[in-house]
Amino acid sequence: MLVAFSGGADSTALLLATHELLEASAGKRLRAAHVNHGLQSEAGGWAEHCKAVAGDLGIPIECREMKVRAAGRGLEAAARRARYAALEDIMQPEECLLTAHHQDDQWETLLLRMLRGTGVAGLSGIRESRPLGGGWLLRPLLDMPQANLRSWLESKGAKYVDDPSNRDSGLDRSFLRNEVLPLLRDRWPGGGATAGRLARLAGETRELLGALAGKDGHGIARADSIDCEGLRKLSPARRANLLRERLAALGLAAPAQARLHAALEMLLNAAADRHPEARWRGARLSRRRGRIHISPHTPAKPD
Repeated sequence: MLVAFSGGADSTALLLATHELLEASAGKRLRAAHVNHGLQSEAGGWAEHCKAVAGDLGIPIECREMKVRAAGRGLEAAARRARYAALEDIMQPEECLLTAHHQDDQWETLLLRMLRGTGVAGLSGIRESRPLGGGWLLRPLLDMPQANLRSWLESKGAKYVDDPSNRDSGLDRSFLRNEVLPLLRDRWPGGGATAGRLARLAGETRELLGALAGKDGHGIARADSIDCEGLRKLSPARRANLLRERLAALGLAAPAQARLHAALEMLLNAAADRHPEARWRGARLSRRRGRIHISPHTPAKPD
């Protein structure tokens, strides 16, 4: 097992708990990985702290430094992508990467995605497990409130680093964490657990929609195209579901619901002698020879 270890309270709790659970075999079965994005002036000291903690526990640790540039959805998203890329590179075959995402993280994620207009897939929140590299990504603390982790750490007298960005309410996630969740928690103490149930139910629905897309696509969908006549036989909702599934399988983003339905209507109903196209950031749909073809699309940069 490989623990993603930032040195913060949550990952410190995960590392210590995993080390205790493995007991005598921890030195052979457990490693830690620390990724330094260089976004904070104190980051170099955090890496040294992580090395010291891991060394005291007898846990091998690998540290990586990287530069992060904001792109697309901003610096936070870019840092997250870079972190997982680095962790995947550190992973060994058949190794499980453990991250310290907890119940409050899940609640924050659902609120953020709702505010951005997510669908069922987004409401499934942070996944408990998924394949990653040659192994698996696991999040064993998703049902654990952060307050419980902090109390356990205090009982251990454990030291951890404090990232000042967590207190910066100018960042969307930090605003929810610092300003919104305390109010919700006071009013609805069980809200975090309820958010977790919502995520699991949405995850089951996502699986059902995927199975339905597989059934609807049988005989009409290929890896990067769908037969127009077959699509016309489906209801608008099932057409959109099948297209979303094909886009996701190709690693391409789907647009907002209204735009997706409008694109399908235009592509399916344009005159036979036309060659219509629909484009948005990252993807392009084009109709040729009775099929809707799906391909990546990068908007041209202005001169």
